[in-house]
Amino acid sequence: MELTSDLLFRLMYAEIAVQRGEPAAAFVELMAVARQTHDPRIARRATEIAISARALPQALDAAELWRKLAPSDSEADQSYSSLLVANGKYDAARPLLERQIAAAASPLEILDRLQRVLARAPDPAKGLALLEAMAQKYLNAPNSGFDAQLIVARGAHAAGEDRAAVAHARAALAMRPDSELAVITVVQLLIEGTSKAAPEVTDGAGKEPNVAAHAEALSMLARFLAAHPAASDVRQVYARLLVGEGHLEEARQQFEELLRQNPKNLDPLFALGVLALEAERFSEARGFFERYLDATGSSPDRDLDLVYMNMARVAEGERRFSEALDWLQRVRGADQLEAARERQAFVLGRMSRVEDGLEILRQMPANTAEERTQRILAQGQLLRDARRYEESFRLLDEALQTSPDDTGLLYESAMSAERLDRIDLMEVRLRHLLQLRPDYAHAYNALGYSLADRNIRLQEAYQLINHALTLAPDDGFIVDSMGWVQYRLGNLTAAREALTRAFQLKADPDVAAHLGEVLWATGDHTGARELLLDAQKRDGESDTLRDTLQRLKIQP
Repeated sequence: MELTSDLLFRLMYAEIAVQRGEPAAAFVELMAVARQTHDPRIARRATEIAISARALPQALDAAELWRKLAPSDSEADQSYSSLLVANGKYDAARPLLERQIAAAASPLEILDRLQRVLARAPDPAKGLALLEAMAQKYLNAPNSGFDAQLIVARGAHAAGEDRAAVAHARAALAMRPDSELAVITVVQLLIEGTSKAAPEVTDGAGKEPNVAAHAEALSMLARFLAAHPAASDVRQVYARLLVGEGHLEEARQQFEELLRQNPKNLDPLFALGVLALEAERFSEARGFFERYLDATGSSPDRDLDLVYMNMARVAEGERRFSEALDWLQRVRGADQLEAARERQAFVLGRMSRVEDGLEILRQMPANTAEERTQRILAQGQLLRDARRYEESFRLLDEALQTSPDDTGLLYESAMSAERLDRIDLMEVRLRHLLQLRPDYAHAYNALGYSLADRNIRLQEAYQLINHALTLAPDDGFIVDSMGWVQYRLGNLTAAREALTRAFQLKADPDVAAHLGEVLWATGDHTGARELLLDAQKRDGESDTLRDTLQRLKIQP
């Protein structure tokens, strides 16, 4: 091709059009030049521009011209077949794909590329059928079966065929029982597939499919780790799944083992810090996060905003409020900036600067209904924390009139109603919430605890709390509620066991108050005194703790 001044101008015009955000004009010009000059490089460039603009029919036209102008170019051939698939022309693509796979030095690479293209194709069912047909001869072959099964598993998952996806992943695992990749793939497909199932749909044996699948996933990972204790990737998946299932103590043990196996691994350091923070073991959490910060230094590759947020929570838990504000000021990323501002408001509230905190919340952007609700929820919680219960209730109740089915507003307004001793209203709102969200563990717990704390309807309170515990077995506050209702029922041994565990899970002053009361009731006055006075030193703001100390006449 001779590069004349006219041709140069037309090529420059096309590239400038791309820069200006006018890919259609660039495409038309390049296709005209390619047909005039018969230069495959220009057809290739037209294909690239059309793909970038997601103009798949035009991309297919360009790729067809590119292939025609360069019939021996394998890249042109592969691009053309891929774009046939992307445009839903599966029958036309099939003979080309069969030829490419047969001629390829690595057929599985072609299959893998085909799967990624099919994941974005217009007809998932036909696309999966094409992938399965192309992969059929490789699925059970000794050298290719493992990879082929995983490729088809990914394709089935992308097509929404989760049963088929799990079946292919299981076949891969059967071929290589010691493969971390295979067991992780099976587990991920089990979890992701069943998470789409409606809660009322069961597996025929009375179990919800997501519950059964999650239990199977946990069991599968545990068995694999028993046989392969050094499988760190599997252990990390196992630990995260345990967190998601609410088994926090078991998760902590797994993260500790990961850290023991590789002290330079930052992921378990961070996770252990979060778990310690959730348990309100603030000194322990500080240690993990400081080690994390020391290990990362000032690396620009690390986003440390979440660490800063958690260090602020640690400082707040230790009543170092100025330090907490300093950590929050370090947050810069857009993902955490809003949460940091909201947390600043709560820290200011704990510094008796409630109006300053409210002003921050009022000034935060609220451009959507969801954002406006979030601002109201935060203001309501801040007012409740400041013991301005009537104001909190009025604010939330007004918002609830506009959004009567908002679960956040229902829960928070119920909690404010409880503080005003409006128990009937609290119960109405919590039961409405549970109709909307039958899996809302803290709603069951809040209702059950409120009944137990008032020493009324204790059997019903026990049933509510017990159900909450099945949904979140390692939630310290729910375990605390179980201990408290056992105490109200007169089961002191069960109460002491539950509250001791609750305090291990959540070293909160309210939990300490309940455990101290039960220790006192069982005759352990020394243990009760030490526990309650230590809790008072750490955080003396708890009404429950203050009332318990006064009732038991315990003084420093």
